[in-house]
Amino acid sequence: MTTPATVATWTFQLSDVAIIIATLAGPVLAVQAQKWLEKSRAINDRRNHIFRVLMATRAARLSPGHVEALNAIPVEFYGRSKKLKPIVDDWHTYLDTLENKGNLEGQVLAVARQNAFMDMLHKISIFLGYSFNRSELEKDVYYPEGHKVIEDDQELIRRGFAAMFKEELAIPMAVKEFPATVDEQTFDNQAALTKLLTEWLEGQRAVKVEQSEGDDHISEA
Repeated sequence: MTTPATVATWTFQLSDVAIIIATLAGPVLAVQAQKWLEKSRAINDRRNHIFRVLMATRAARLSPGHVEALNAIPVEFYGRSKKLKPIVDDWHTYLDTLENKGNLEGQVLAVARQNAFMDMLHKISIFLGYSFNRSELEKDVYYPEGHKVIEDDQELIRRGFAAMFKEELAIPMAVKEFPATVDEQTFDNQAALTKLLTEWLEGQRAVKVEQSEGDDHISEA
């Protein structure tokens, strides 16, 4: 039969156990919570870094920084949540336009790439808590005209060299003028010099050697 004293004893013992468990587990849980917060903060920092790089280079998409940030998206935004999965889906769509899997051409391809990139960038901005609208992301960007000219020229040079090495392009050449005609005396002198040099190399003619400062002159015919 359980008496009030027995119940009080059990209650006291259970409360003691709870206190002991809380005392022991508290620091462990606190450490785990701190680790979780640090991991979450690191992930968020990497995602924000990717977004900042994409924003800073959205007008210079051939830059190494832009390409590196773009390739990091499927890793840093991996997940099946309703907010993460659409970002990676848009990344795949943009990649398809870069590889031109739709076999588009000219302005149609350029528009498709721009739309796919902006869709992806807009979803990333919303996920990270920014309030940009799509038009701001697309239009509010500064890119000096000189940089565009340099980038276009570099691309033109790259394509030209690639076509030349593939033997798809020949280098145009034009003769502007012919060398002046050599007069007869100069031609005869060059011929005589060539003959003497040939005879000396073949051992048919010796070289005359002279010594000065009182030494006997030595000569060979």
